[in-house]
Amino acid sequence: MKPVRIGIVDGPLAAALSSAVEAVARFGDSAGQPGRAGLAHGTHVARLVLEGLPTARLLSAQVFHDGLDASVSDVAQAIAWLAAQRVDVINMSFGLRSRSPVLEAACRQAREAGVLLVASAPARGGAVYPAALGSCFAVSGDARCRAGEVSWLGLQGVDFGTHPFLERDSAARGGGASYAAARFSGLVGALLARGVPAPEVRAQLFLKAAWVGPERRYG
Repeated sequence: MKPVRIGIVDGPLAAALSSAVEAVARFGDSAGQPGRAGLAHGTHVARLVLEGLPTARLLSAQVFHDGLDASVSDVAQAIAWLAAQRVDVINMSFGLRSRSPVLEAACRQAREAGVLLVASAPARGGAVYPAALGSCFAVSGDARCRAGEVSWLGLQGVDFGTHPFLERDSAARGGGASYAAARFSGLVGALLARGVPAPEVRAQLFLKAAWVGPERRYG
């Protein structure tokens, strides 16, 4: 299988994942201990990426430190750094309500460099960025999907869905678009590892969709 390198723009990762981590860079906070929220979120995201592709090499671009807030400029710098490291995929399990030319430019330049960008997007509540940008796979949670499955949602601002829960098939510990995006990045990486060319990944995922159209909730 082809080695695949996946960049994660998020919080720091737990030491238990160090064997999978190739490089680390911090943006916006050069000192201090990581906060619990950022460490937990980054670690959960990384583990879900590895669930889809256990052989992935991770590059951690840390923008969340004391909490889950980061400046747009820090996020843009993190994307640029990962693109310069020539990663195959960048996972962004977060969303901003306001469109930013700086963020848009960073995503566009990374995509032009051949990087596949995955960003989380809520299925309801309007567009978020960077998921709403044409350079990204916009991914939401879809409770119909089991781990390893994808759906084609075809909503405004949302392309694909996949399994949303932190623990497989269990809502007890929570879930959402952030975790779905991480799982999706692992699935994208697995296709690349099997030799699927990057320009063909979207079509391959559409063809393997277990569900087409959004979830229908009643009651």
